[in-house]
Amino acid sequence: MFLGISYHENVNNWATKTLLEAMKAKGHEVKPFRLPDVAAEIPNKFTHLEEEDITNMDGMIVRTVGFGTGDQITFRISLLEHFEDAGIYVMNPAYSFRRAKDKYATLTALNKEGIRVPRTYIGENLEAAIDFVHEVGDVVIKPLIGARGLGAIRAQDEQLTYRAMKFIHQLGQVLYVQEMIEKPDRDIRAFVIGDQMVGAMYRYLPEGVEDEWRTNVHGGGRAELADLDDEYMECAIKTADVMKLDYTGVDIIESSDGPCVIEANAAPSWSALSRVTDLDIASMIVDRLVEQCKR
Repeated sequence: MFLGISYHENVNNWATKTLLEAMKAKGHEVKPFRLPDVAAEIPNKFTHLEEEDITNMDGMIVRTVGFGTGDQITFRISLLEHFEDAGIYVMNPAYSFRRAKDKYATLTALNKEGIRVPRTYIGENLEAAIDFVHEVGDVVIKPLIGARGLGAIRAQDEQLTYRAMKFIHQLGQVLYVQEMIEKPDRDIRAFVIGDQMVGAMYRYLPEGVEDEWRTNVHGGGRAELADLDDEYMECAIKTADVMKLDYTGVDIIESSDGPCVIEANAAPSWSALSRVTDLDIASMIVDRLVEQCKR
């Protein structure tokens, strides 16, 4: 098969490189590309950098749409949809990828299907956001679209919370304020491919780092193999199904009321999970893509 993969600036990014190697090892023709370097013609023609016709791709993996203006991001998402309309399988699918990158859209979709999510305020009204904080107390202020916990602020102090939200508001950004769920010193990353949870790990808070509340492994958190019970496994699988994601890393908190989903990642990394499980996850992802291309 002729398979593609989108990357941002560095084709040697660990996840991208691992997927490319898995594709080649399975005998597929492979084309890595940046979405900004692809032009489309209607009805159905796609050209990479004005010289290579990639219209005959069978499928592709979306690792990123990159950064850009509203027009540029809109074009790239529409390009992925055009690929789909032309019979190229996009993984994760364009609509699912866009929705998963938007935390607001993710939480509303999960809540609608009965999956527990944190109580959250989303809006552009600063006073309403402040009222929410007064009612809830300990909160986390997050970017609406982000990854790896970057840009997230835990604001337990009322004055700090107000200043952070006022600054975000003045920048013209949407306020996304979420209650801080009481939990153990860890959270869960469950990795789902298709309709199966292939592995899971606990992510523990970094040791010796005062006031750190994020468990992200890239920020110093410790990964440990997790053996989840049925309730948590079913929650992860249902989350992937609701979001219509072929593969995803589902972040789950162990709340007093049971599993509480924070987000479903549309382009997760799995380096830490591979280390604690010894699974060849890249190979599994490529197998899923090929399976979907043949349908």
